[in-house]
Amino acid sequence: MNMRKKILSILFPILFLSLSFFANAQTEQEKTMCKYGADHMIQIAKQSLSEKSSRPERIEKRRVLVEEWTARMGNGEDPCKVYADIQKAANTF
Repeated sequence: MNMRKKILSILFPILFLSLSFFANAQTEQEKTMCKYGADHMIQIAKQSLSEKSSRPERIEKRRVLVEEWTARMGNGEDPCKVYADIQKAANTF
């Protein structure tokens, strides 16, 4: 029984460190994907600013949102939060 405790006391920290490393790598991958998605959606939103068929007040609302999202991304805010906000606003485009 004492041998089991020794083995567990050695393996548990290794397992914990492995899992925490994997979790951090996964988070970085998710952030990268969110950044890609947010950047792409911002570019689409910028294109919508030149639509001639949109009402001026809608274009202005989009312009303000695009500037806000661009600033947030430039300030290093969590890209997943920015991307989520873009998705919420996407139905107004």
